[in-house]
Amino acid sequence: MNTQLIADAVRNSRAEGEASVWDRLFAFWFRRLVYTQIWEDPEADLAALRLPVGSTIVTISSGGCNALSYLTAQPAQVYAVDLNEAHLSLLKLKLAGLRACSNYAEFWQFFGEAASPSNSDLYRERLWLLLDADARAYWDKRNLIGRPRHAYFTDGFYRHGMLGRFIGLAHLLAKFARIDLAALLTGKPDAPERIQALDRLHRLFHSPLARLITGTPALLFSLGIPPQQRALLGGGAPLNEVLHQRLLRLINGHPNENNYFAWQALHRGYPGPGDSCLPPYLQRSQFGRMRDGAGLIIPVHANLRLFLESLPAREVDAVVLLDSQDWMSPEEIGALWNAIDRTGTDHVRVIFRTAGAESPLESAELAPLRQIWVRDEERSADGFEQDRSGIYGGFHCYIRR
Repeated sequence: MNTQLIADAVRNSRAEGEASVWDRLFAFWFRRLVYTQIWEDPEADLAALRLPVGSTIVTISSGGCNALSYLTAQPAQVYAVDLNEAHLSLLKLKLAGLRACSNYAEFWQFFGEAASPSNSDLYRERLWLLLDADARAYWDKRNLIGRPRHAYFTDGFYRHGMLGRFIGLAHLLAKFARIDLAALLTGKPDAPERIQALDRLHRLFHSPLARLITGTPALLFSLGIPPQQRALLGGGAPLNEVLHQRLLRLINGHPNENNYFAWQALHRGYPGPGDSCLPPYLQRSQFGRMRDGAGLIIPVHANLRLFLESLPAREVDAVVLLDSQDWMSPEEIGALWNAIDRTGTDHVRVIFRTAGAESPLESAELAPLRQIWVRDEERSADGFEQDRSGIYGGFHCYIRR
């Protein structure tokens, strides 16, 4: 797998000569499958973007969940750009599944439940035929005991990936601390067992073990947090306290019966099939639209700025940056927004998250960008409140002045 794009991105997060051994270790680590699902709420995204039908969207792909879910806005096309070939291989597999699965039940079995032994046959007999050479090579690759990666979908796909394994470790720690995760997920707010579980959760996050885990940069790599972003996440506060507050927002900020992010964190899977408590692309009512629109999704392995620079001027109606700017130096952020300025239409919208609360565009170093771009305070505040994942410190929506 080509890791140079990831290495370049991590290098660009620092001034010349400042890259540390932790940066280099993260670049090596992040070439793997990190996210089995994306942790930004696509419904909050679309509410902030308010896109007209026929829009062109450029988004960072990650696991591809949101790129597919944006099809509910009836775009003309969605460019899903990523540095990580593992994440792009996951998106390509989902696109193959939409083309190969004859009905919603099959698609749900493979990508929603993602734990059926028969998924191995479905992959080999139908999905494999629709993959390109890079994606085939990724999913066919075997581990040391000869097990191919596509077998992840036979025993619980969402338990795999770096984040999935990290969550599995967290569940073991919770079991050791006698934290009732089911009570946190489905218990009534005033139920004694839930109050007790929250108290034990507080004690765990403020234990010496939690301080050790959050104090070592490499132990947070499985959360997809590079060293540069780790500093922004803390904002001067102890990371164990920050992560505890973010987890409380995740499990208490929205009703869990409709918060699939909470289900992934506390149950390690989705509660479907159906139309509730699922990302849009996995909902039964959206399956036809997903199948019909699969050809509108264009996976791209590239640096996002360089990809935007390759597009015609005034081509793009929306850009979704996820939290990528937390990785970047001010110079790289400035170059990225110059590319968006050239490529975006007059009414282009840009959204992104940040580990901390503040937008990088509001810094003194990037003041020139504010002559072109203005933060939409209302959409930004609404996006932050609506984002059910609750793990970010800020949600930001920018439009042209």
